[in-house]
Amino acid sequence: MMNSVILLSAVLVLNVCSASQLLSVISPTESSRLAGLFQGKYSDLESAYYSITGLKSLTSGGAIGSAETESACSLVSAADASSITSLGFAGQIYKEIQTSCKHTFSQESIDFAVSQLESGNVQTLHSAIAFLTGVGQEVDSAAVVEALSKAVKGDNSVLSSALALSAASMLPEGANLDDFLSTVDIEDMAAQADEVDSKYLHFENSLDITSKFLTAVFSLSEVSGQAPVLSSIQHSLPVSQMIQLTNYVLRSKNSASTVKEASLILQPLGKIVASKHVTLAKSEVVSGTAISENRPNIQLLFSNLFSQPIENLNVKADAIIRASDNDLLISDAPLHFDGLRLYELKVWASKPKSGFYDVSLSIASSGGKTLVGLSSLEFRVKVTAKIVLRNVQLGTVEKEQTTGTLKNINYPGKMTAFKADRQQRVVMKFQIEDQTSGSLITPHQTFIRFEHRATGKDIVFVAEADRSSTYKFEVDLSVAGKDQFHSNSGLYSISLIVGDATISNPIFWNFSDVTLKLGEEASKSQSAMETLYTQKPEIRHMFREPEVRPPTVVSQAFTVAVILPLVLLLIGWKSVGANLNGMSFAPKNLIFHAGLGGIFVLYYFFWTKLNMFVTLQYLFGLGAVTFVFGNLVLSEMANSPRN
Repeated sequence: MMNSVILLSAVLVLNVCSASQLLSVISPTESSRLAGLFQGKYSDLESAYYSITGLKSLTSGGAIGSAETESACSLVSAADASSITSLGFAGQIYKEIQTSCKHTFSQESIDFAVSQLESGNVQTLHSAIAFLTGVGQEVDSAAVVEALSKAVKGDNSVLSSALALSAASMLPEGANLDDFLSTVDIEDMAAQADEVDSKYLHFENSLDITSKFLTAVFSLSEVSGQAPVLSSIQHSLPVSQMIQLTNYVLRSKNSASTVKEASLILQPLGKIVASKHVTLAKSEVVSGTAISENRPNIQLLFSNLFSQPIENLNVKADAIIRASDNDLLISDAPLHFDGLRLYELKVWASKPKSGFYDVSLSIASSGGKTLVGLSSLEFRVKVTAKIVLRNVQLGTVEKEQTTGTLKNINYPGKMTAFKADRQQRVVMKFQIEDQTSGSLITPHQTFIRFEHRATGKDIVFVAEADRSSTYKFEVDLSVAGKDQFHSNSGLYSISLIVGDATISNPIFWNFSDVTLKLGEEASKSQSAMETLYTQKPEIRHMFREPEVRPPTVVSQAFTVAVILPLVLLLIGWKSVGANLNGMSFAPKNLIFHAGLGGIFVLYYFFWTKLNMFVTLQYLFGLGAVTFVFGNLVLSEMANSPRN
């Protein structure tokens, strides 16, 4: 069995250079929530099994509460001796709580479980082996291994293979698993998993199958007592796959709401944490990404899957390099464990210049375990420093001169006010020093601000440094007086503004006042910003004016001219003796005349409300009816003896 187990333990691969990373761990809050699902009285053996195994995994095999133990023990005592599934749960529970649960299983239940060892069903075999080994009964390992191999050949699904591996891990030491492992190929099983976003790996999107596979693999490695071997050995599972499978199990931690789901999450995690050969870790830079005098150290936390700090690590800073100029600050410096939970590196003691630094760390285990998924770590930190102004000089120079007399100003003092006109230039020189390193720096934001005391308007200029990191600021008032100051004479406050992401004490310093005489004040011209926000004239929409109507007399005369033909028609009918005496009130006559009237009404609506298409639709119906009945009426009139 020893050689076989060594082969199987290859799943704990040492290739720690994998790009896969552990995405999360079980936080203390999440541990408390999951543990709460397992506490209390249990209703059945299955709930008791998942609760007990979940608590054992969460506490790394620690003690279980008395209430939970008593409830589980009572269910074990009442287990159905004719159900191998119930006996399987009972045996596994009894194995975990046997020191607190005094119960003797009947010979009938033991004989029944032994008889099930000849079954061809993997689930049945697993339950039988779990019961017999849980209650301390000896089993024929060779016969059991042969039965497991036959059962897996009949059902080689991942779930069946995982249950077979789990059952094999329960067998006594010395069992020969060579033939069995040639049947159950872990590498082939892992190849059947589905990958998601290069972060997760799962079997059939099932937490049950994925969890049982991981648990079985680590259970067999645990009982072997052998260190993991390289991935080049047969039956291996690459580290990337192990981490991705673990990430998938952890992904369900927030949605788990039943004892089974919670236990399926915690069982494989507990096996990984309890492994004597492998440590799966996650890193966190708890000191943040800013280094300053108040926070002088880089502090890292390395935790296992249950957020417990990992102590036995060798963490070394391979290099800390300034990003702007590739200046090496620290190399080959070990991080020291503080005795509680953090690994620290004293950065401020090296007097770093302000700026951004790229940190490269290497991590290895020093306690005999192999660190998986975290062999190196790279991140960027920001070193912030206090600054001080040095060699500040201010004065005026005549327009045609190249040099002038400048006065020194001691920061943060203030120079007495002075005057300047359009024939002069305002000149200022200064240097910015990093107090930590004593070197000159050039922050990203350095401005000189002139603020008009009377109006509050300000003009801002950018100060630029030369090759020696000395800032020289100069304003030619003959040009700027018109273009920037708009010829607005008067008293101005001059301020220096210095800021940068790596400066902890940005500067806003009013170092002097100056009275500018820029000639006659220009007409009240507005700047582009002022013009943008001034009130605009109100926009009024102009509607089209109605056309002039004709005089009332013309309108009335036109109306009379329209009605006059109708009057003449009636008079003409009267003169020829037209009357209604011959009209018959038969239905066809009424329908015909109603149709004629309807056509006239439709004609009216065409001019007032309806469009041509709607009018034609109505006219089609009315016209058809009027035509048919009109033909009947005219035929009757033509055949009448009076005609």
